[in-house]
Amino acid sequence: MINSIGEILLQNGNPLLKMWSIHIDTRIRPFINHSHTRFEITVVDSGSGEYTTENAVYPMEPGDVFIFSSSEVHCITKTGKDGLSITNLHFEPRYLSEAFSENSSDSYIDFCFSHSTQFSNRIPAKKAEILRNHHRIIKEEFLNKNDRFSLAVRAHLHLILIDLLRNHNYSAPTDIHKVNFDIISVYDYIEQHLSDKLTLNSIASIAGLSPNYFSNIFKKLNSISLWDYITARRIEKATRLICSKKQNLSMLDIALQCGFNNTVNFNKAFKKHRGITPSELRKNPKLLLH
Repeated sequence: MINSIGEILLQNGNPLLKMWSIHIDTRIRPFINHSHTRFEITVVDSGSGEYTTENAVYPMEPGDVFIFSSSEVHCITKTGKDGLSITNLHFEPRYLSEAFSENSSDSYIDFCFSHSTQFSNRIPAKKAEILRNHHRIIKEEFLNKNDRFSLAVRAHLHLILIDLLRNHNYSAPTDIHKVNFDIISVYDYIEQHLSDKLTLNSIASIAGLSPNYFSNIFKKLNSISLWDYITARRIEKATRLICSKKQNLSMLDIALQCGFNNTVNFNKAFKKHRGITPSELRKNPKLLLH
């Protein structure tokens, strides 16, 4: 069962930040290669389970907080006898950067893409009180929608990130913020042209950099290559279209709208990123409940 709590949208209607709650009944699930370009902050509300990553299996207990950077593989593979209830907060990396001027030395957009080797994805309940409190206040802001609630959401999100940096060994220092180009314009250009034939030259020109240099910088910033990032964004768009109750598009229509020239390539890419086929997701959207 999924309940939407709130979201902050881009002009094109896609979510820049969103929060929702999920209840998963008792089950054991196979590990699915689940990842996304958004940063994730999850609080375990009740029940129990297991979160599996590429490197560890974490127990899930009430009050625990889980943090996953962009493109970090994670999947709930087990829930206990009482099921599992969690509240998820996802946001796009550009949500952070919009709060800073281009010359701000405090910008930490790179925060979303990597963390130190000492950081654990699971922050146990006894060490997570500050994180939970800000997470809870964000939820209340969405539910109450008082004046300037979106500013309050942003403020408490930043306090969460500061706590991760100060108290949980999150940081992985980089010098990426010193690169003088507008990464937000690059993200926006890619987002607006997902259905088109994108080229390295056209994207690099938005940044005002040579193609090879831009490609290297983009991978350093995002921890994945430009083309892997574009494919991930296309698969995320396709996932929304497949699960949408307002549209009944054929798989070919969805493939074309998401930049794939045929269903064979679309199915192959979708299976690689989601661990299931588009048809399997359409039959059972709950397969993507982490």
